[in-house]
Amino acid sequence: MALGRPRRDGDSGHPGEPGVGLDLAPPFVAGDEATRWLFNLNRFGIRPGLVRVKGLLADLGHPEDHLRTLVVAGTNGKGSTTRILARLLQAAGYRVATYTSPHLLNVHERIMINDRPVDKTAFASSVEAIKPLVEKHEASWFETLTALAVQTAHEQKVDFLCCETGLGGRLDASNALPAVATLLTTIGLDHQRILGESLEEITAEKLGLLKKGVPLFCGVAEEFRGQVFTAAVLAGSPCHFLDELARWGDNGGGVWDLALREKVYPDLPDPGTVTMRRNVALAIMSLAELEPILGIDLLPGDLAGALGNLFLPGRYQTVLSDPDWIFDTAHNAQALQSVWREFFSRPGTGRKVVVFGAMYDKDTPEVPAAMLAGCDALIGVPVSLPRSRSRVELEDLFRGWGRDPVAWPDDDAGLPAASVAPDIPRALRLLARSLKSADTVLVTGSCFTVAETLYQLGFTDLEATRAPQEATRVFDRIGED
Repeated sequence: MALGRPRRDGDSGHPGEPGVGLDLAPPFVAGDEATRWLFNLNRFGIRPGLVRVKGLLADLGHPEDHLRTLVVAGTNGKGSTTRILARLLQAAGYRVATYTSPHLLNVHERIMINDRPVDKTAFASSVEAIKPLVEKHEASWFETLTALAVQTAHEQKVDFLCCETGLGGRLDASNALPAVATLLTTIGLDHQRILGESLEEITAEKLGLLKKGVPLFCGVAEEFRGQVFTAAVLAGSPCHFLDELARWGDNGGGVWDLALREKVYPDLPDPGTVTMRRNVALAIMSLAELEPILGIDLLPGDLAGALGNLFLPGRYQTVLSDPDWIFDTAHNAQALQSVWREFFSRPGTGRKVVVFGAMYDKDTPEVPAAMLAGCDALIGVPVSLPRSRSRVELEDLFRGWGRDPVAWPDDDAGLPAASVAPDIPRALRLLARSLKSADTVLVTGSCFTVAETLYQLGFTDLEATRAPQEATRVFDRIGED
């Protein structure tokens, strides 16, 4: 594994989320004064603990006590599982709030009401009202946003809040919320400097979300189930393991069946990847098991129809077509290896191109030569953030993967087997003139790589990515701007 490195000199001004600040390039900028004030809170960095967020919620009148909240944790898959839960509940007739992080193009994406971003004017008013409380409690950026999400969900009179944890679980702001269920997707190495260096330590931090009487629905690998089960018993949390209670298989033709303890759900639309299928299965199992506990129906009658309308931005999402451009926010070893396996096994006659950018303090996987055998072109891209890996760092990383990068080609040159672009716009220009319709592009390595590439392609709102756009038209459009 290629290890991330400690903070570089000159990066001290961005101690929290890399893509949140006052002096960053688009799309990592505040769109209005309320967002600018919020982004400025990121200067406090990541400060685990529940005292500040509990103080905020108390002064807001404990809006969390009026919500039925499902909290989703995990190293990978928690954001997509949170959105899948929300989609299913909404299709079942409920009004649903979704709180996820990070955002890609706009901070308002993080708080959704029935699959639409929170109203910007109302959000700005909520920010203005909460300012004195934030200053009183010296709350961080994420703590403040969590309180705003809970308050918004309460004001919008939602039936359910589907909430993704920010970091870990035990000391994450989401742990201040009373939950009707906890979901745990996967365990992997990430954020070791905060959560611990071993998988056991990271697991323990996530299991800090467990609460007496609140069921846990778990999709972790078999090696972690002993630790999870023991922690659940000690916490008094009924534990339900996905791989013990669910079975599924591919029917071909883009559909699959899911069998649970009491019902089989046939002909579900394929969500695109093996990993995403597990996330869908975990969400369905969780709601099915919760139904008798809450005494209400939670799953829609037309489950296949509900899943056919899934919108999971940045999760193996096809944004452009002819040629296809797939965007995935995979940013750690576990996620990257999974998405690469999926991408390189994708059928097709054209070339497979990977556009890769990453933060320098993130670990990346050791890549066997066999895994990259299916990669026809590996294009490195520095992201316009202080914590991005530089051109030199990306070149060194590629050499460690057995791909010696060549100098960035001239305008009339073809697509190199491996090279690092000066920036994302120049990488896009090369790809625009070099790709053929049968080729496929994967943009990955970080949510910030995905965000800036989307922005440079002319997207300023995720709503425009709900259906794939024709690649040539997009490049023609940005060429005219």
